[in-house]
Amino acid sequence: MSDVEKRGFNPVEFLRNAMRNSPWIVMAVALHGLLAAVALIYVAGHGEPPAAVAPITVELAKPKAVEEVVLPPEVIERKVIPKNEEAELVSYEEVYVPTTEAVVEDLHLDRGDPNLTDNAPPGATGGTAIGVGASGHAGTGKPSPFSTRKLGGGGGHGRAGGPTQGTDRAVLDGLRWLVRHQNEDGSWSPTTLLERCPCDDPMYNPKQAYTKRFDEGLTGMALLCFLGAGFSHESKQDIVDTAMGKRHKIGDVVKRGLQWLTKKQNNDGSFCADRPFMYNEALAGMAVAEAYGLTQNRFWKEPAQKSMNFIMGAQRPNPSGQGLWGWRYASRQEIEQFSRGGSIDESTKKELYDSDTSVTAWCIMALKSGKLSGLDVKEENMQGGLAFGKWVTADNGLVGYIDPKGAGATVSGPNDHYTYHPAVMSALGMCIRIFAEHNPDDPFLDLAAKQVVKDLPTISKEKPPLSVDYYYWYYGSMALNQVDGPDAPKKSNRYWGPWNKAMVDAVLATQDHQERSCTNGGWMIPDRWTYDGGPIYTTALNVLTLEVYYRYENAFGGSKRN
Repeated sequence: MSDVEKRGFNPVEFLRNAMRNSPWIVMAVALHGLLAAVALIYVAGHGEPPAAVAPITVELAKPKAVEEVVLPPEVIERKVIPKNEEAELVSYEEVYVPTTEAVVEDLHLDRGDPNLTDNAPPGATGGTAIGVGASGHAGTGKPSPFSTRKLGGGGGHGRAGGPTQGTDRAVLDGLRWLVRHQNEDGSWSPTTLLERCPCDDPMYNPKQAYTKRFDEGLTGMALLCFLGAGFSHESKQDIVDTAMGKRHKIGDVVKRGLQWLTKKQNNDGSFCADRPFMYNEALAGMAVAEAYGLTQNRFWKEPAQKSMNFIMGAQRPNPSGQGLWGWRYASRQEIEQFSRGGSIDESTKKELYDSDTSVTAWCIMALKSGKLSGLDVKEENMQGGLAFGKWVTADNGLVGYIDPKGAGATVSGPNDHYTYHPAVMSALGMCIRIFAEHNPDDPFLDLAAKQVVKDLPTISKEKPPLSVDYYYWYYGSMALNQVDGPDAPKKSNRYWGPWNKAMVDAVLATQDHQERSCTNGGWMIPDRWTYDGGPIYTTALNVLTLEVYYRYENAFGGSKRN
């Protein structure tokens, strides 16, 4: 074995010996290597760049502790939502709860898109039905008087005395009940309740002899619930009836209802088939006027204006012989038509001047909606209703039904075994003044508010509870929210705070929650005045009560905010 083999191969010593014995070979190899390196650099510099390969990070999943889901604050605040996208109308809680495809397929279950935030009609602006909003309709440059908000949305820090997740959910369930009970022709009628959805709730009497006489007013009231939530005939959102497992287009629901009303409208602008009944006329007229005001769609303008003209013409003359007065069940046109050709005796004169606080309040509200929608409404009609409202008022804040002597007296009806709440007339009188005069310094408002807050909403222990009065709760909520709510310029929370808490507790407690039942979402417990409209009346009126937070802007201009 040679010495090299013993030592092993040494590359350094081999290269040194090669340089010493054959230098030209080493130089040739080096030169060829240098040329090869230059060629490689040239080719690489002029070829296509290699595709970038994103770095891949592999991370082992760490076990996570089960965390409690923290929901936003209970009190929520409305936001202006300018879009009208195809989406499902869901509750506030559902927006924040991720769901799976398996759940989405079952229409009996609530579900929502956790990424869904837009849910309002086109041209949404943030105004309301009473009081002009801060911004204008998209593309028109005209202020919008109507509410725009998304049902189940909101967030932020919230405001005390405003809507909550509970009230939002109750409104959504109420709208589902109304969709479930709408007739194919677009109307709502107590005569077809069993056809639409049989129910066996003991509070609902299917043997009640309902008539179609009030269908126009009930249809208008139901439509106002959707319009008050910001949904028009143009709305693209879906509403799912989770009790029956059916999906509906909310814009179609509103459109069919409005079309039914406008087809029913007579040449003189009234809606009733036989003879005008002013409750019906005010509610139907308000619905068509707000449909026009919400969208500025000219299709609704003519029927809305015709309705306003009829309501103004139906107003009674002032007994003094100067100016106008209030409204009553029958129209002025009807009374004058009967007396035409004959002498007007004392009994006819008394009937001609006859007015009442309840119908007058609804007619004032209808005219106000028409005025803010851009329709022609004369100020003399508003002032006439105001004059009557002031005349029936007593010094202590109580208001009479047909005259000041009746302030505080019971207004009788078929359900006199129920508790009567005299402050209901005070609330009605407040709304007449608020929406016709807009004077926050009117001393009557404080006197009347004291009367209302002394009789808070309660649920007595009888079955059915005889203390329930949805009509009182609706007008009490509207009046106190205006004079002392979150947006009131002179808010003190002495009135709205205790009333709002009691109202929410009572209204939510009387809503039906039977799963997969036709009654789910409705208000099946009757009240003192539930003898003509049945569950349609009670459900629609309570939905409107819970929309008081956003349906009307403050009529006094609102409070100053920093």
